Amino acid sequence: MIEEKVEDDYKTERLQISKIYSDDNFNCRGAISPISVADLASSIKEKGLQFPIAVQPAAEVKTDMPAGFDYRIIAGHRRFKAVKILGWDTVPAMIKVGLTEVEARILNLSENLNRLDLNILQEALALKHLQEAGLPREIVAKALNKSSGWVQVRFNLLTLPPEIQQEAAAGILNQFQIKQIYSLDTAEDMYAAVRKIKEAKLRGEKPDPVGKKKAKIATIAKERKKHEMTEMSELMAKSIGYGLWTRVLAWSAGHISSADLFGDIKKMAEAKGKTFTPPLEF
Repeated sequence: MIEEKVEDDYKTERLQISKIYSDDNFNCRGAISPISVADLASSIKEKGLQFPIAVQPAAEVKTDMPAGFDYRIIAGHRRFKAVKILGWDTVPAMIKVGLTEVEARILNLSENLNRLDLNILQEALALKHLQEAGLPREIVAKALNKSSGWVQVRFNLLTLPPEIQQEAAAGILNQFQIKQIYSLDTAEDMYAAVRKIKEAKLRGEKPDPVGKKKAKIATIAKERKKHEMTEMSELMAKSIGYGLWTRVLAWSAGHISSADLFGDIKKMAEAKGKTFTPPLEF
């Protein structure tokens, strides 16, 4: 009776669990172990499933997906794991159609962010897919109802050494400290800064600031870091709009391929009545 009430309340469809694919690489939480949902399974057994899962038709999934499934979960992976443990054959699900891969990932991340139990590295790894899709920081922030700075800190974390990323995931580093460590020039300096932060925590003291930047002189030409290119691109987009200038910066920062940039150059050349032939090697 409890299961049927969920279906009535949310106007969901009851789908065969065996036809639903749960992709650990898609879910921002990663793989979900049975032990991690033991309490949730007990709660569902006692009170019923409070919220349906969300799925999309397999035919609309653009990434590789095993044969034999009709749907892929986009939200509700923990609930899905829990009802499988309970031995359910079917599960109430809302079927989302017409979603792009980026929209599906935003929906997955948004639901998990609202539950407030992701660590910062899980959030960053989920944002990585959106960054690789070429979405500017401000667009990602707006889609998730977060600040641009919130997104940038997680982008910064993705560039730090894996060991430091794990320290952030464990809660050793806060967002401000991640920004400071990111500003350091070498991995050795970064590791040393993390050690100082951990040692101060063990002593029960407030860590000293690390990674203070020297004042920059804007008239000096120098090689730019990836985050500087991204920030300049966003500044130009906000000031004068998107164009070839922002695409060149995105290419320089590694956000788009040479083929993507050549395609943009070709379109602009044709609009001016000129011919552009991409080089064979670049």
